[in-house]
Amino acid sequence: MRLRLLAVLGLIAVGLGAVGLAVVGPGLGGQATTQYLTATATRGTVTAQSVATGTIAANATYGLAFGSEPALATSSAASSSSSSGGGGSGATSWPVLSVDVKVGDQVTKDQLLAVADDSAAQLAVDAAEANLAAAKARLASDTKGADAATKRAAADSVAQAKLQLAQAIQNRTDTQRQNAITLSQAKSAVTRARQRLADDTAAGAPEATLAADRAAITAAQESLTASQARVTASNNQLDAQVRSAEQSLTAARNGYATKIAPATTTQIQSDTAAVANAEASLSSARTALAAARLVAPEDGVVTAVSVVPGTLAPSGYAIQLQAGPMVVTGSFAETDVVKLKVGQAATVTVTAAGATVAGTVTQISPVAATTSGSSVVTYAVKVTLTDPPAEVLAGMSASVAVTTAEASDVVTVPPSALNGSAGSYTVRVIGSDGQSALRSVEVGLVTSSAAEITSGLAEGDTVAIGTVSSRTSTTTSGAGGGISIPGAGFPGGGR
Repeated sequence: MRLRLLAVLGLIAVGLGAVGLAVVGPGLGGQATTQYLTATATRGTVTAQSVATGTIAANATYGLAFGSEPALATSSAASSSSSSGGGGSGATSWPVLSVDVKVGDQVTKDQLLAVADDSAAQLAVDAAEANLAAAKARLASDTKGADAATKRAAADSVAQAKLQLAQAIQNRTDTQRQNAITLSQAKSAVTRARQRLADDTAAGAPEATLAADRAAITAAQESLTASQARVTASNNQLDAQVRSAEQSLTAARNGYATKIAPATTTQIQSDTAAVANAEASLSSARTALAAARLVAPEDGVVTAVSVVPGTLAPSGYAIQLQAGPMVVTGSFAETDVVKLKVGQAATVTVTAAGATVAGTVTQISPVAATTSGSSVVTYAVKVTLTDPPAEVLAGMSASVAVTTAEASDVVTVPPSALNGSAGSYTVRVIGSDGQSALRSVEVGLVTSSAAEITSGLAEGDTVAIGTVSSRTSTTTSGAGGGISIPGAGFPGGGR
């Protein structure tokens, strides 16, 4: 039995550190005594941690395509985009000239990875620049209005239209006067022919003379009719010319008003929008031209190469790479996530790589990620690793321990030394004479392995952390008994 007791005491001593055994009680044979397992109050650090499991991943995965800016996506999204077409610039074709990396290569920021022929992209830039220049010219012209030359030209058009109208009116007047004379002469000819027939008839002229007179009358009347038709047509034409000149003058005056009038608000807005669209088109064209040379957006490792020199680049990403520090995303229970804050220190254990790496909490999801059919509520917490070794690879499982509270350079005892509850703790102190007494203490941070004592104990004090009860004939020996350590677990506490 004594060997068993010694073995148990030995195991406890190994598990708890500086643990001793004190015997307290009267030195009378056959009386019950109390043996205490003890520990020494030491100065140290008390650390509280929340623990979860997760998977190692790259901080960022980039997909690079000719004609496009680098696309940031998750690894799965990048793979999907690579196979289904996730990059490129419109219908522009990209003949690949060179590829300078392969899968697994480590690359640095701005390192050249691949080059494609940019001839088509340069033509697109030239066209976009021309369109922008034209749009800016229209906006400038509409904003400041017509210049002096334009105004002079518009005024000259009005003056010329006025002159043409005056000429048309004068021509009509002169021609109508001439037409009136021609018509009057034709009428006079008819009158004279009739008078001659009358005179010859009265004089008893021969029938041949009278026949000639009647023929002359017919000819004069026909000439009058023809003259009337010509005069009517001429006058109509003259009126049409005057109306046309009047219309030309009206148009010239309207044109003058339009050219010297300032542009409307609607027109200015339209011109401004046209300039903005042209600028956006030029920016896109320049981006596509620059992306004829694929460079690494960050330090990283190449994970996929989908192009070959001498061929046209296929749709989708030409090159993919993982960049940035490694991260692990752990699923923390709701009772733990409330203790976490961005910036807290963490320890990441990667069993497969045999590595323990320091880390920092960099992101806490505000949305719970419960598993279907489970009542356990968890939250995703991202921890960024600090300088992980090369053996730590994306996809490896990891255990994450986040330090949620810490008390440094404080007096500590095993949590099993505490009696009572928060606000009224006591500790049994074992004196140098072997006598024990309960002492009130104030407690700070308490974890499963240590408790911070803020007052009531000094470094080096011996405290009881459990009992071994037995009945002995003296204080140094006995048979029977057992070990008792107060509390299942440890008392609550913290700050």
